[in-house]
Amino acid sequence: MNNLRHNDVQQTSHQRSLSEQFVEIHERIREQFPQIARISFALYEPLSDNLKTYADSTPHGEVLLHYEYPLGKLPRLKDCAEQQCDRYINDLSSSLETHNPHSQWLREQRFGASLASPVYYDDEFIGFIFINTEEGYVFNEQLCQQLSKHIETIRRAISTEYETIHKILDMTSFILRQSPKHLAQTRDHQERMYHFTKVIARGVAQTYQLDDEQIDHITLFSRLHDIGKLSLPHHLLLKPDGLAVMERKQVVGHIEKGIEIMESVLTQTKCLHNACIQTLKEIIAYHHELMDGSGYPFGLKDNDIPVPARIITVANIFDALTSHRPYKQARSVPLALLELEKMVAERKLDKHCVNALRNHQEFLKEVIEKYPEPDPSDIPQ
Repeated sequence: MNNLRHNDVQQTSHQRSLSEQFVEIHERIREQFPQIARISFALYEPLSDNLKTYADSTPHGEVLLHYEYPLGKLPRLKDCAEQQCDRYINDLSSSLETHNPHSQWLREQRFGASLASPVYYDDEFIGFIFINTEEGYVFNEQLCQQLSKHIETIRRAISTEYETIHKILDMTSFILRQSPKHLAQTRDHQERMYHFTKVIARGVAQTYQLDDEQIDHITLFSRLHDIGKLSLPHHLLLKPDGLAVMERKQVVGHIEKGIEIMESVLTQTKCLHNACIQTLKEIIAYHHELMDGSGYPFGLKDNDIPVPARIITVANIFDALTSHRPYKQARSVPLALLELEKMVAERKLDKHCVNALRNHQEFLKEVIEKYPEPDPSDIPQ
């Protein structure tokens, strides 16, 4: 790599995460309303109909993490989202459903009341802001009106992050559509990577102190790790035998090309300073680095490799092992895991990331069956 340097990837300046912004907003709110104990945001995922924890202002040890629940099973909140109105409960202890884990968590925190305010982006529902108080019977029209300025600040912070991420995803999707051959070949790979990455990221969340916002960034951006392969001739990606020296250089060079493409995307979308950008760059730049320093392009070792990249590396190798290629047959999930464990023993892969896959073998099989590798004859010529 002649042009790209490790320091270039690490020199991204960015704003604070959404949870960090919530902490600051919460502090300002408590100066006027000391009874406010927590603000949080639950992100809505349309495909699963799940509300999932995302950002929170409370101290780390008290945060509800890595949790999701169907909006369809929360009729009052669903009505709130559809009618675009706020909803408050002034007596949480008597209003919570006893069988829900999140209800149990709220009860354990001894919150007295709760306000839910739906958030929309381009008229599309994207989640709820929740405000909890220590005491009950505090919410009324007057207090909601007084809080409206702060809620709007929270809503703007959420919308900025949502817009940043989806501008990046939309632009890269547009770029991929300009190359139908690459798109056809990578579409199912991207979906498999999304699911494998989510399993690993959640599995190592406690070990590496990943919050839900970080997990979401890593999972979404897993789809973009190989964007630099757009620079490679399509026939090279399907070559059934070994690569010549110059072809190998081309393949290694897809990392630098990926960074170049992403820098162009970030410039065009004016998304240069969000907290998620560093994670995105680390995934693209370091997903072929190995823990023993034998990877490329920088030869990073151990803790010099950021956790998001380690997660993507394991997901990517697992996907390669379990996918058919012109030059090899796919391995079963158990055999692929054995190979990953061998690479852990050789100090090439993060053991926690590999361990995270082992407990979800049936789900991994389902993902592989749902998003099979396309037959080369089905790819446009």
